[in-house]
Amino acid sequence: MSDEVLEDHNGKQIGRPVRRLEDRRFLVGRGRYVDDIVLPRQLYAAFVRSPHAHARIRAVRTEEALRAPGVATVWTSEQLAGVPDLKPNWIFPGSKVRGRPPLAREWVRHVGEGVAVVVADSLSAAVDAAELVEVEYEVLPAIVDQVAAAAEGAGRIHPDIPRNIATVFAAGTGDFDKCAEGADLRLTMKLRNQRLVPFPLEPRAVNADYDPATGKLTFYCCNQIPHMLRRMLAAAIDFPEQKLRVISPDVGGGFGPKMHLYPEEVVLARLSQKLERPVKWTETRRENVVSTTHGRDHVMTAEVAARADGKILALRVRSLANVGAYLSSMGTGVPTVNVGLFLLGVYAIPSSEVLIQCVYTHTTPVDAYRGAGRPEAAYLIERVVERVAQELSLDPAEVRRRNFVSPEQMPYRQPTGTTLDSGDYASTLNLALEKVGYEALREEQRRARAGGRLIGIGISNYTETCGMGNAAVLGFVGFDRGGFESAIVRVQPDGRATVLSGSHSHGQGHVTTFAQIAADELGIPLEDIEVIQGDTDVVPFGIGTFNSRSIPVGGSAVKLAAGRVAEKMRRIAAHLLQCPVEDLLQNDGLFRTRQGNGSVSLREVGRAAWTGQGLPPGMGIGLEETEFYHPQGMSSPFGSHVAVVEVDTETGDVHLRRYLAVDDCGVIINPLLARGQVHGGVAQGIGQALWEGAAYDGEGRPDPDPPIPRFDMLPAIETDHTVSPTPTNPLGAKGLGEAGTVGAPPAIVNAVIDALWRLGVRELDMPLTPERVLSSIEAALRERAA
Repeated sequence: MSDEVLEDHNGKQIGRPVRRLEDRRFLVGRGRYVDDIVLPRQLYAAFVRSPHAHARIRAVRTEEALRAPGVATVWTSEQLAGVPDLKPNWIFPGSKVRGRPPLAREWVRHVGEGVAVVVADSLSAAVDAAELVEVEYEVLPAIVDQVAAAAEGAGRIHPDIPRNIATVFAAGTGDFDKCAEGADLRLTMKLRNQRLVPFPLEPRAVNADYDPATGKLTFYCCNQIPHMLRRMLAAAIDFPEQKLRVISPDVGGGFGPKMHLYPEEVVLARLSQKLERPVKWTETRRENVVSTTHGRDHVMTAEVAARADGKILALRVRSLANVGAYLSSMGTGVPTVNVGLFLLGVYAIPSSEVLIQCVYTHTTPVDAYRGAGRPEAAYLIERVVERVAQELSLDPAEVRRRNFVSPEQMPYRQPTGTTLDSGDYASTLNLALEKVGYEALREEQRRARAGGRLIGIGISNYTETCGMGNAAVLGFVGFDRGGFESAIVRVQPDGRATVLSGSHSHGQGHVTTFAQIAADELGIPLEDIEVIQGDTDVVPFGIGTFNSRSIPVGGSAVKLAAGRVAEKMRRIAAHLLQCPVEDLLQNDGLFRTRQGNGSVSLREVGRAAWTGQGLPPGMGIGLEETEFYHPQGMSSPFGSHVAVVEVDTETGDVHLRRYLAVDDCGVIINPLLARGQVHGGVAQGIGQALWEGAAYDGEGRPDPDPPIPRFDMLPAIETDHTVSPTPTNPLGAKGLGEAGTVGAPPAIVNAVIDALWRLGVRELDMPLTPERVLSSIEAALRERAA
């Protein structure tokens, strides 16, 4: 569906490409981030971190640092005795859990692990004094690769966990060998989905402020899930939850890592309690690389069986997921449930076997990063489908069509356990191929080959589930969170409205989209609707923003609450006009009778509601409704992405000529913001495919400055949409924020393999750097010549 059609919104706000209402204050420098907050008697913290991936701490000497000018205190693990290791929030049943210690005790298990913290009256004084802390280490061998860590006889990351296996996850029908017996094609592929550093523009930041007069702790933190953080932090430090206020102001990007409980947060909360002064810490970029959770990092093997016509009969997957030295909040759920359930993608493959093992290593903990398991699943299945097509000399688009789940099969339960709620995958693929000019591109590819140029065309079809739903299901897989989202909608006495949401924006544009949803229900102009989030003392208890859930779940809560307020407004207006409710019309801030013999304003209705003067008999005071919307299912957005590349065989350089994304996120609230979400996700997906990676050397030291793409390294990203409303929520909307990171990597890798296939290149691991591409070409040519 074109954007022009999407803008035919029939007078409604939903579907309009409204520019973000919140942007002006950011553009003029009025954003307020945690690091902007300086409180009276402010103190600053600096952490002393391990330079070693694995070592025993022989001694920590803090005397010289304590004597440094401006220093208030220096803490090691001794001052945190009794504070337990951080407990993960998602523990898959049967997991062997080792959480992060607030500060390292006897051992350090990854570069960047905190060993001590210095607090001073200025940041520079804290940083200078931190350099005076002396730590004596006994350096020990490190294991950074999950394959090596899981091998028999490998050294143990934690002494009581053999083979370093934290979690084992199995799914599927279990009959691969039987279903593969009559296959015309059987092949095995080895794939690596590399580790990534998420890199939000704003690093993590905390300002903890304990008030001894009230016994209340106010905790400023750039976080995606303020109420969940309050719950986890209160449990970690044994603090009354009703006296802990979490304020997450403007957040400069989240991408998943900003929804976990971290050691620094526990340490600063305790420091503020002890010192009875506010203590602030803002992460440096180098700290971000070694301390904030990483993403991805799977080593995967796929066995596939297919008929000669491209129909896939069976798929078997074995994966080793690197979870790092400790389990982060969602450390066992993301690489198991979020990967394993989606490994069949959008395809009706009758047989599957999945085995995923999570492995401890001497590396930074791994957790959710934009897409959180779905990119890994999509990468595997899309590489498998592409390889089947190439091996059988079939058109990759046609092989996909022959394997798609059809609209008539919806809702479709995959053998791995997930349910796809709605979708017409062929229509989305066909639109993508039409818009990119697929047949003309294939002809151009043939001509280019004749002239010695290598052009590749890559397709990926993805799906995921969004809007984390039914609490019973979450409990079954060990996820200790609710699946609901909250909203309070209040129409004030002057006829303007306030929306308080348990979701939290970190760049998505909730101020605009939630106002659009409320405006359609209330009939109130967008500029008269305020959206408030991020303060646990102000907004209702909510789950927060992740899993592309803000619109499907948070937006649905707004719609339902606003709808009930609107119904009450109409009843009041009808009573004031002495007419039946069904005879009312509402526009231009007025309720009118159909007969045109009277009107009342929104202000008059608001005044009646809040004074009680003129209300119908038995009607309660006020215009306010609270909704805790609890979806019983999850929606399944999907899409078709196409990448066109040209590979320079002399340098190995990959030039991304075109990128087209056709996504289906159900009903689109704001097509302008939807395009922005796709652009951002695709940019991160391109980064993973071509440049990014968190590499470790043999001693467990990470690259201190891993690459990320610049804007001028990306092509113009073309977008379009199909619309398949979901039946799982009242908006009919699905998530979109993670689509690009799911669809882009396999599309680009498929395109590069397509370009190099005739040279004999069959597989390439991301990132597709010039060195890696050139090496693969040279190796293929040597093999051909042998």
